[in-house]
Amino acid sequence: MNSEERRAARRQRREEERAAKRAERVKDCTLEDIADLNALYNAAKQASRGVSWKASVQRYRTRILRGIVKANHDLMEGNEVCRPVHRFTIYERGKERHIAAVCFPERVIKKSYNQNALVPAVTPTLVADNSANVRGRGQDYAIKRIKKQLARHYRKHGEAGYILLVDLSNYFGRIDHAHAKEILGELEDSRLRELGAHFIDKQGEVGLGLGDEPNQTHAVAFLSPIDHFVTECCGVEAYGRYMDDLYVLDSSKERLQVVLGCIEALCLERGAMLNPRKTQIVKLSRGFRFLKKRFTFTETGRIIVRPSRESITRERRKLKKQAEMVARGTMTMEQVEQSYQSWRGGLLKLDATETVQRMDALYRELFDPANTCRGGVSLK
Repeated sequence: MNSEERRAARRQRREEERAAKRAERVKDCTLEDIADLNALYNAAKQASRGVSWKASVQRYRTRILRGIVKANHDLMEGNEVCRPVHRFTIYERGKERHIAAVCFPERVIKKSYNQNALVPAVTPTLVADNSANVRGRGQDYAIKRIKKQLARHYRKHGEAGYILLVDLSNYFGRIDHAHAKEILGELEDSRLRELGAHFIDKQGEVGLGLGDEPNQTHAVAFLSPIDHFVTECCGVEAYGRYMDDLYVLDSSKERLQVVLGCIEALCLERGAMLNPRKTQIVKLSRGFRFLKKRFTFTETGRIIVRPSRESITRERRKLKKQAEMVARGTMTMEQVEQSYQSWRGGLLKLDATETVQRMDALYRELFDPANTCRGGVSLK
């Protein structure tokens, strides 16, 4: 056996191992599993978290057994489970976002489909640095990963090097349905593939709506081919993605320019478009922003992660508006405290001790004037 034959044999063994793992992974991803009454009951309880005050949710929960039995019947008989969506627009940090909210019975079915079929089949195919909307990952995970990558880079090159930051414009609204359906090929059950394709087709010709749980999984996996291409074929030092925000870390600016061209071409092929204003190559010595955080090096190589100035300014304005609402009686102090402590808890994970102290001082000045003489030290 020559070297070519040995390589071919190893490749064949690897492919067989992958096929066996994939079969084991998706053997329980069937229509019967998502239509199971226990699965639907758990999905209904989870879908009601945070929205149990709504009348539609309360009506469903009072007749929950009837609701999940009907959902089971509709799924097994192939009946239509999609209903008209409620469309509205919100403005998040000055950015217009169009939301397509599904009714609660449909949300229960889609949650069961997502948790018991789509996620188990798709998640193992994602790269480790794809951080959004995956159990056990998230923003904290993404920040830890990039800090680890920066530390490894600093040990080799110091502050010399560059990072490519890529942002996609109107990500959800430009998702091509044909490419979004590619991940359905991970499912062995043809009935599930048809159901997943039907969920996508009901949302028009192009784009996926915000507020739909399976859409989040499709959006996470939509750029997975690009993730694998950059990490496995481009020879860069580090890569990461959080939904539509990407970064590529390397010591060579020329290599990053080539990678940027490849990413742009692959995105255009899939119907996505880069945001030219936010896509740039930055020197590591100058620091950079990712996930609304600013990353910089100290003289000793320590990585400092601070909140962006815009987020601090926005929270200061928010507290002042909340103080006016409390004075008018349209908001309670308990609601203000919950909102502020939630924001403050995220800040405590960053290198922002002085910022927290200044914000605590502003909070006491607005809501507890008797304690302003104590200065900016947190009373918590």
